[in-house]
Amino acid sequence: MATALDIGRRTAERLRDTLADIFPQLDWWDDEERVRRWRLPSSALVGVMEVRAEAVAAIETAARECELRGEADRAGLLREASTTLRAVMRPAALRQAEPDIAALMEAEGIAMRPGPRPVILPGILPTLRRAILGMQLIVVHYATGDPEEGAVRVLCPYGLLYGGRGWLVAPVDGLQAMRLWRLDRITSIDILHRSFSRAGEFNLAAYAAQSFGVFQEEPIDVVARFEPEAAEDAARWSFHPSQHSILNEDGSLTIAFRAGGKQEMCCHLFTWGSAVSILAPEDLRRAMARTTNDIARHHSRKTATNENHHDFPST
Repeated sequence: MATALDIGRRTAERLRDTLADIFPQLDWWDDEERVRRWRLPSSALVGVMEVRAEAVAAIETAARECELRGEADRAGLLREASTTLRAVMRPAALRQAEPDIAALMEAEGIAMRPGPRPVILPGILPTLRRAILGMQLIVVHYATGDPEEGAVRVLCPYGLLYGGRGWLVAPVDGLQAMRLWRLDRITSIDILHRSFSRAGEFNLAAYAAQSFGVFQEEPIDVVARFEPEAAEDAARWSFHPSQHSILNEDGSLTIAFRAGGKQEMCCHLFTWGSAVSILAPEDLRRAMARTTNDIARHHSRKTATNENHHDFPST
């Protein structure tokens, strides 16, 4: 203790005695080299080391993500851990933390999408969570398409959506229109000493449910039919919270839902190949045809890179 705290021996002894008075569970023994050592059981820290609301909310959010992916066992284990953390918190501290936990859970929407993830700079998410919880304005430096040009924006952070990319849901200060900001393009962030009032009617879950992914567009009524050989697999998917499914007599599966985000729909339905047919609307079917034709032309075209490709070493 004296070495770690850079204090004298007698001061360290007084600190040790103070710990013994506070924690009667403090135990000691002499090791094989006759050096006296002290040990404080972890149970003695219950009620002393407070669990942060952010930690409980993060576990609850992870459980919800696992549940959406169909990993019920992992979701159950994470919720068990959350319950354990709540159990070790002092009742007064838990009552104080519960509203913050609920607010953070509400502020972190889920739009799960498999695949690689972009790099989000350290410190961005913790700062955003503090600003969302405190309803404080933030100023961000936001990278645009031009690497030499950036933008500074003052935003009212409402919540987060996680998908192929992470997105901040936030209107610009002074404007009402809700906008999405890519988290990987936020190069710096600061919390301002100014608060904002959230629109009382705004609901993040309802906002996210308007879209197939994260992009907000005018919702359309989509009807897709999966061939019999893909019907069983498609039945295990939740394409959208509003979906309705019908198993047809020929073994095919028809799924209908209402959402916006035609480009994201095309990107996902493309992965099903010829096992899916878009029955409605017509403009979505045409958009899918354009997407597939463009991809086919691109990959069938011989370019100079075909002749000058690099041989990468196998791993």
